[in-house]
Amino acid sequence: MSHSGAPGSGDPGTAQCSPDGPLDPGRSAVGAAECDSARFVNLAHASGGIQPIYLVLTDSDADATQLSLTDVLSMPEIQNAVAYFGADTDSVRVRTQPGRRVALEEYVDALAERNAASAFEFGGRTFELSVVVG
Repeated sequence: MSHSGAPGSGDPGTAQCSPDGPLDPGRSAVGAAECDSARFVNLAHASGGIQPIYLVLTDSDADATQLSLTDVLSMPEIQNAVAYFGADTDSVRVRTQPGRRVALEEYVDALAERNAASAFEFGGRTFELSVVVG
């Protein structure tokens, strides 16, 4: 699914959304929109032709390792993804600054290696995390 990342961008299936996950979003959130069961959160304004970076949180049924509150709050992208991962949400796509790519990839990889799991659990929800280029 393609999405411009702009809340209220005129797409009839897109609407503003409120955080309904197990914690509050960080102060860095610029806006959030939803299309059915997918959420799109912006932590960055338009990047002037540079490909944005996304943290993608996807609902999972895999065996998962519990993340601590510190694990989740250590990266604003993960905090905001979890904050918008409500009961009827299947995925959250968090747009962030291109310069955050390496740190975000390293952090997600470190969580996976440390926990020897491809899925994580927090706030009663199980999910997978990945970092993708725009």
